[in-house]
Amino acid sequence: MAVQEIIKNKKYKIDIPIGYNGSKRIRHIETFYGGKKEAILRENELKIQLKNNTYVKKNNITMAGLVDEWLKYKKPNISLKTYQEYERICNTIKNYIGHIKVKDINVKILEDFYNTLRTCKGIGKSKNGYSEKTLKHHYTLVSEILNTAIKWEYLHNNPNQSVTPIKVHKKDIACYSPEEVQQLIEAISHESIKYQALILLALDSGCRRGELTGLTWNDIDFNKSNITINKATQYLPHYGSFEKSTKSDTSNRVVYIAPTTLQILKKYKIEQDKQKLLLGSKWENSKRVFTTNYGADMHPDTPSKILDKIIKKYNLKRITFHGLRHTSISLQIFSGVQAQIISKRAGHSSVSVTHNIYSHFFDNGFKEVADKMDNFLHTKSV
Repeated sequence: MAVQEIIKNKKYKIDIPIGYNGSKRIRHIETFYGGKKEAILRENELKIQLKNNTYVKKNNITMAGLVDEWLKYKKPNISLKTYQEYERICNTIKNYIGHIKVKDINVKILEDFYNTLRTCKGIGKSKNGYSEKTLKHHYTLVSEILNTAIKWEYLHNNPNQSVTPIKVHKKDIACYSPEEVQQLIEAISHESIKYQALILLALDSGCRRGELTGLTWNDIDFNKSNITINKATQYLPHYGSFEKSTKSDTSNRVVYIAPTTLQILKKYKIEQDKQKLLLGSKWENSKRVFTTNYGADMHPDTPSKILDKIIKKYNLKRITFHGLRHTSISLQIFSGVQAQIISKRAGHSSVSVTHNIYSHFFDNGFKEVADKMDNFLHTKSV
């Protein structure tokens, strides 16, 4: 008998033969809690699912349960920052559709979920709902979670694949023009040598903020005029500041810097050494290039605060500190530097990444080529 009573009217064993592995018979065995009629109905349901290859494990697991299990599975193999970002998105998923069983998730439920995030006022960073980019992050993560559920045999297919993809419209990159760079350089010439070194090195190298705060003096080769980028510092709530590896393997690189930047760094080193002697035992002996006034590691957010202060003080165009990286790369494009060199210097994973991010600037360069070609091809009418 396929349904065998274990405890009267409470617990039943469902035993269904499904084939052979050599001479060994394979059986699907499941314990069912409830009445006998319900157990027989479950047996019939299982037979159909096993025959049609649509059976999934943990048939009653909710999205909240799946999300928690997936987060625990991912945690050992991702960075703290990535984990916190995943956790934030997963909390949103649980808040809205966490109560729904995974087997019941369908395209309509997911589209309603995304539309709620898109239009609901007062959620996320925007008063009018999440941005396209944040929505895309939710869409991508939901897909990964459901694909993992298929791998674990909790789900037969991924309904998120049938949801209309969320498009992210590319926004103009906020950076400085060559004229605005000169205004910034003029402004910082009236500031401390530390501020000058920080801003100039950011403009020259195109380093990310965490890469700059992670630099040590051993990373600067004054003889060869280059810096080695192989680490970064980062701040996360509940963890504080810490050193980490760079964004990717291709982010590890050697960047040659301009003589002007090198001279400012030398002056800054002399000034820092004087401060160290002046403070004596009060100096905190950080090995970083950029430190606090007492020799401790500079907080990863401090460069942004420094630039904001300078922008406000001198009434400059407002950009983020990361905008200095965009400015550096755009200046290289305007100067005609080859895309392969720019990509490697920026630490991008490929030249295509550089082209995708800075396509607008490259398009301008292509237009200039057309104008120059016209000089060769144009013939004067007689």
